[in-house]
Amino acid sequence: MKSLKYVMVELLAVLRNWKVLIPVIGVIVIPLLYSSIFLWAFWDPYGKLSDLPVAVVNEDKGAVFDGKDMKLGDEFVDKLKESKTFDWQFVTQEEAMQGLKDNRYYLAFEIPENFSAKATNVLDEHPDAAVFKFYPNESYNFTSSQMGRSAVEKMKGELSGELTKAYTETMFTNIHKLTDGVSAAADGAQKLTDGTKKVEDGIVQVSENISKLVEGAIPLKNGASELFDGAVQLEGGLTQLKQGAGQLTSGLGQLEDGHKQLAEGAKQSETGAAQLKSGLDGAADGAGKVKAGTAGVASGLEQYVAAHPDLAKDPAFMQIVETAKATASGADSLEAGQKTLAEGAGKLASGGGQLSAGMDMFGQKLGEAKQGGQSVEAGASSLIEGSAKLKNGLASLAGGVTQLSDGTIKLEEGAKSLTEGAGTVASGSSELSGKLKEATDQTSGIKDNDETYDKVSQPVKVDEEKLNPVPNYGTGIAPYFISLGLFVGALLLTIVFSLTEPAGAPKSGFAMFLGKLGFMLIVGTIQTVIVDLVALYGIGLEVKSVPLFFALSLITSWSFMALIQLLVTTMGNPGRFIAIIILIMQLTTSAGTFPLELIPDGLQRVNGWLPMAYSVPGFRAVISSGDFAYMWQNAAVIGGFGLGFALLTMIYFMITFKKLKAIGDTAVSAA
Repeated sequence: MKSLKYVMVELLAVLRNWKVLIPVIGVIVIPLLYSSIFLWAFWDPYGKLSDLPVAVVNEDKGAVFDGKDMKLGDEFVDKLKESKTFDWQFVTQEEAMQGLKDNRYYLAFEIPENFSAKATNVLDEHPDAAVFKFYPNESYNFTSSQMGRSAVEKMKGELSGELTKAYTETMFTNIHKLTDGVSAAADGAQKLTDGTKKVEDGIVQVSENISKLVEGAIPLKNGASELFDGAVQLEGGLTQLKQGAGQLTSGLGQLEDGHKQLAEGAKQSETGAAQLKSGLDGAADGAGKVKAGTAGVASGLEQYVAAHPDLAKDPAFMQIVETAKATASGADSLEAGQKTLAEGAGKLASGGGQLSAGMDMFGQKLGEAKQGGQSVEAGASSLIEGSAKLKNGLASLAGGVTQLSDGTIKLEEGAKSLTEGAGTVASGSSELSGKLKEATDQTSGIKDNDETYDKVSQPVKVDEEKLNPVPNYGTGIAPYFISLGLFVGALLLTIVFSLTEPAGAPKSGFAMFLGKLGFMLIVGTIQTVIVDLVALYGIGLEVKSVPLFFALSLITSWSFMALIQLLVTTMGNPGRFIAIIILIMQLTTSAGTFPLELIPDGLQRVNGWLPMAYSVPGFRAVISSGDFAYMWQNAAVIGGFGLGFALLTMIYFMITFKKLKAIGDTAVSAA
């Protein structure tokens, strides 16, 4: 207990020395300046965003969507005017850009002239997204640009929701139209089913007829081949016909020449026949006379024989009598023959005339026949040319018929496939009709209203349930700045208060240690109380437990004091420099601002060796989460740090005191 009086000695020494007391008082308020001023300045910066000037440029010209005029730019501006997110300044594009250059605006938003047009081209082949431009003035203030980005994302979400709502309303309108169309399509599909069945029946018939066509195509193919052979023979026969026609024409020419001679002979024959008739008529008269004469001679001789029977015995005379009789009989025959000749000569004369007339007619017809022969020859030439073409055409026909035959076979195969396909189509169209009717029933039951549009435009809503909610930015960073203020306060105390020169004459190293540490703990306590009171009742910091908040603050402050005492006592100014290095390391590794996982891996490894790595989460537990077990866990580590630092400092003082005492005893002995 005797050693505790040296704490009072150190305290009274400071209180009696204004040159020391005033700086100590200044050091006492340093943690207040670091923690409370910072907290006050940044307590709720987001609550004053309405004072942040932001430029807005609206150049949107609007568009027509589903027959309605849409001016999304104007609607966007109207929403901004209702919003108090920022201090909106509605200006021109030139004014906005100049304002950013002059640092009159932290941010600028520009709605381009095609904003509505691009927002409503969702049904185009290549739709473009609607774009509004965001100009952060990062060189003026980087944090404001980050806030602006958050605001942009929020506004983009709201705009997207409004657009989606408009799209949804149009979509449901078209769905109702689609329902009518689907119903009509279902009726049409049923008709298609009926028609398809008829088509299927027709295809079966076509398939059967195609089979017959295939059967008929084979004889046709053979007939075409035979027809081509006949055309070849026809061409040969026509060649012969042409040759025969030439010979005929030549023969008719010769016949015409002979006809001329024959006609002349016929005329001469006609003349001779007339003369013959005339001579025969005269001969007939003479024959009558001869008949009469020979009859008289024969009768006279018979009478003469009768008168002279003796002559009957005379063969010679009787021969004369018989001759006379025969002559009389011949005269009869002669007369009859002459008459016949006369009649024939008449007929011959008449026939000669007819022959002469016939020869004239024959000559005329013979000329015509000659001309006909020439025509036949010319026609034969034409026929030969035509037959050549006919042969070529028949060759093509034969090839085409072959292709036709092959095609009909393939057509038959295709008809079979078509029959199968028609059956599939009939089945599918029947199924389509049923599905369309189902679709009609389903779509007709769709109900659309504002609630539906809102549901589709915002299908997901965030139900935020904060775990250990933090009311504002200042509350979130309070653990960081309170720890920082207490550490800086401990460090600055060493500048105005000597940690190695005792105010009195301590009897031991422990007494010397305890005197210095006790005074530092008193200062640390005052600093802690001031900081906590101002934070709680001046700024309005809300904590889960005020007593535990004070307790953790004291443990933290005392541990920092023990650390600073160790460094400065053992090393002086180099110790202060090391303390500043530790401060810097704690600022970066204590996860007071950004999560520990976001800093470099090398710095993360240092985290567990520094006191603020435990004071910051400890303060978060007592301020926000209320996890007091976790708070005490971190407080125990911080207290362990403090006890360890204090133990090392005590050992240092005890060793130093013994050395100083040994030096003093040696000096006394020497004296």
